[in-house]
Amino acid sequence: MRYLALLWLMVGLSGCSLFSDEDGTEPMELVDFESTVEIKRVWHRGIGDGQGDGYTRITPVIDGDTLYAADYEGELYALNRKTGKVLWRKDLDTVLAGGVGLGKGQLLLGTDEGEVLALNLADGTELWRTQLSGEVMSVPAGDESIVAAQTLDGRLTVLDASNGEVMWFYDNPPPKLTLRGRPSPVITAAAVYAGFANGRLMSFNPQNGLILWEQRVAMPKGRSDLEKMVDIQASPLLRDGILYLNGYQGRLMAVSRSNGRPLWAIDSSSYQEIGLGDDALYIAKDDSAVVAYNAGSGAELWRNELMLRRQVTGPAVLGDYAVVADEEGYVHFLNTSDGRFAARERVDGSGVRVPLWSDGELLYVLANDGTLAAYAIKQD
Repeated sequence: MRYLALLWLMVGLSGCSLFSDEDGTEPMELVDFESTVEIKRVWHRGIGDGQGDGYTRITPVIDGDTLYAADYEGELYALNRKTGKVLWRKDLDTVLAGGVGLGKGQLLLGTDEGEVLALNLADGTELWRTQLSGEVMSVPAGDESIVAAQTLDGRLTVLDASNGEVMWFYDNPPPKLTLRGRPSPVITAAAVYAGFANGRLMSFNPQNGLILWEQRVAMPKGRSDLEKMVDIQASPLLRDGILYLNGYQGRLMAVSRSNGRPLWAIDSSSYQEIGLGDDALYIAKDDSAVVAYNAGSGAELWRNELMLRRQVTGPAVLGDYAVVADEEGYVHFLNTSDGRFAARERVDGSGVRVPLWSDGELLYVLANDGTLAAYAIKQD
């Protein structure tokens, strides 16, 4: 019953087919504007059959000059990130649900049958696979000693990176109704940080699973199960000893990674990944408003509400622009100074639900049909 509810909720959040053009809940029509920057598409190519019909978000990853991307049917590509040239390709013959993650010399993927796969970065050769307790919806994370993954049943499992053996696990059964998906854990030498569907951020000893601290990001409110949802869907973001976290119907918070003490917190609701610039956080709210906050204080810097209900992705930062994509495949470049539209491109009509990401030089967008494109700001 829980998983039927999960599927129902995600259809409601992501399916524009449920919207009526007469009840005020339809996606906002895009406004015209004069572009202030020229964007060029550097390269594009197809990645198999894309994300499939479910709410799968198989996010690519970059290691050096190589970009790794996969479709939901397990077709894995290694590409030159600057040119899009295929370096190698491998059919994993399994349906993916989470990934692509990066460990020390390893690619990490999760399957809908609950397995974590570790592959060699050089050619995709399988190193090991381990069966977990449920569907691996998150992007597995790893370092030189461990791999961590969260499953749909609320369990965090930590594996030995050398052979995939289970070292420890922590059960945090989800509430009756949750979002379909799980955040990716964050690993450091001192701790594993993970957010859960009950609105808690927790820190664990990476070797034995001892709880170091926990912090509540949100408290359930209301009477119905839907009103009480406080799911953490966005992965914790770590920089300079500070963890940033946003919850659905919860708060946007900055906490000390050493003890979990809140540095600041504001009411916020989002299920998308957080974008981080030099001194600002960029958030796509659950209604698709895009908001910038000062990373040091949480003060709101600007807000763009001209894409409401368009199911925009988590933002990425490229130069002086915060960038999101929407359910119709439009890619929107916003000035980081004031949030105004600077440019707009369209990657593909199938839409985009995978978070955008940038290596500082190029912006990468993966459409739902598998179209992967790299964009750059055209220089004068």
